[in-house]
Amino acid sequence: MEGGSARRARLLPWVWPVLLTVLITVPLLAPGYVVGYDLVFVPDLTLRLDLFGVTTALPRAVPSDVLVALLDEVSGGQFLDKVVLVAVPLLAGFGMTALWRELRLGGPLAGCAAVTLYVWNPFVAERLRLGAWALLLGYAALPWLVRSALKVRRGEGWAGFLLASAGCALTASGGLTGLLVAALILLWPARGRVWPLAGAALLNAPWLVAGLARSSAATSDPAAVSAFAARDEGYGGVLPTLLTLGGVWNADVVPASRGDLVPLVLGFAILLVSVIGVVIWWRQDRLAAPLVVAAVVSVAIGMAGVLFPDAFARVVEVVPGAGLFRDGQRYLGPLVLLEAVGFGAAVAALLRVVPLKWLVGATAALMPIAALPGLAGGGGMKVSDYPADWAQARQVLASDTRPGEFIPWPFESYRAPGWNGRRPVLDPMPRYFSKPSIVPDELIVGGHRLAGEDPRALAIATALRAAARTGADPTPVLLEQGVGWLVVDREAGGPSPRELVPQVTELFSGPSVTIYRVPGTPAEQEVRPWAVVLILAAWAAAGAILVAAILAPIFRRTTARSTL
Repeated sequence: MEGGSARRARLLPWVWPVLLTVLITVPLLAPGYVVGYDLVFVPDLTLRLDLFGVTTALPRAVPSDVLVALLDEVSGGQFLDKVVLVAVPLLAGFGMTALWRELRLGGPLAGCAAVTLYVWNPFVAERLRLGAWALLLGYAALPWLVRSALKVRRGEGWAGFLLASAGCALTASGGLTGLLVAALILLWPARGRVWPLAGAALLNAPWLVAGLARSSAATSDPAAVSAFAARDEGYGGVLPTLLTLGGVWNADVVPASRGDLVPLVLGFAILLVSVIGVVIWWRQDRLAAPLVVAAVVSVAIGMAGVLFPDAFARVVEVVPGAGLFRDGQRYLGPLVLLEAVGFGAAVAALLRVVPLKWLVGATAALMPIAALPGLAGGGGMKVSDYPADWAQARQVLASDTRPGEFIPWPFESYRAPGWNGRRPVLDPMPRYFSKPSIVPDELIVGGHRLAGEDPRALAIATALRAAARTGADPTPVLLEQGVGWLVVDREAGGPSPRELVPQVTELFSGPSVTIYRVPGTPAEQEVRPWAVVLILAAWAAAGAILVAAILAPIFRRTTARSTL
């Protein structure tokens, strides 16, 4: 009997992430697509050279779009959409369970408390609503990365470390976070093998090299610093909001309960318990120090745009790549990880001295859920489907053999389409249609238009605004920038293309989308061979590292069997 009870206790931390995942995602698994803000999956993302970052635009979706284009050939975009939604909480929970067992700070009940806080918190809820799926997969990889880095310090296998680093490297911000955490653990104090860090750096090469190979400087609009700065959500200031794991720049994605009395009290209670637990962990194992430092750095990045907005604005205006840090709240992953481990450590210490251990442990494990009930059912995300005429329009556009790229119309980044319940979403057309496109990258935040970084998109936007204001024909500018088609979202409003671009030819007209051909021959855009070679070499290096990490355990097992 006792043996069965012990087995159930050991299994609980592995079952608990599954239950949390079910609670979050079940309504989202109905047929259809979950799209919102940057979460945009389409039936078939065509693998094209521009997905590798061989354009004038910043490589914001490198390497994630390439991986999606490869994987949806096997599973289809709708299935991949569901897999991602399930994978984020499930891998995060399993990762925290594995890390908890590695750290040996307490029993399974305390481990469940740590798992709950890591899976169920405002950072996850807000970033999920923003559609930051690739960033959240990197977040889910963080506990696996910490666990494998600790193993590397002891001289054990490096394959798990590189696989976890690859998970973090799906985005630039996730890759930088993973490199920071890995470097601190492997080098604190000067111990362990350093060379795996080089492998982790190579796994980030696809987005890094694509950014460096751009033809124009990757600087950002200085106004973006204040627009994307962390916000107070009713917790007494930006710093307390960040410490309670919220603070996203977009007020529309903040859970409705944030700042209410009960969630506020529970949020600060969880923070207090986590701090106590971190102190306990520090006293038991000084390897807590690297994670403490990483968490402090993450908070400092989150506060930079609040404390030093003018200085930071000057930096992003002149330093290429500094715009990566304008949305500082997205770097909070190490803080969440530290607080989750600390929360579990404090609960473990409490369970050693109190009666009714199961009741106390269950209460602690449910506290993060009580503090954020709105995450249940997907936190407001819904299932929808693309209009039927989009598939027809895709075939028509693909069959046109003229060279050139298309632009979405209106030439704006985000939509709030009726087929998606008027929920904002990054325009899906550049991903849905198979031909390459020039993507508008200006953003409207708080009623203010922020300049983009792509010179081609800027030239097109400027010409279209001039046409609306003065009646000047934008066709020469469109052709010069390589535009061959206008793909019109009919329900998005705005002027008709025929009002601004004379003599366009209609190729397709459906209830929700119309395609026009721009008269004339689009200019062929220069692709610098050396940039293509560098980018493909970066992909080859990252791929080789990943394949080596996957095959290394298989090779070791095969060698061990042959030795026996």
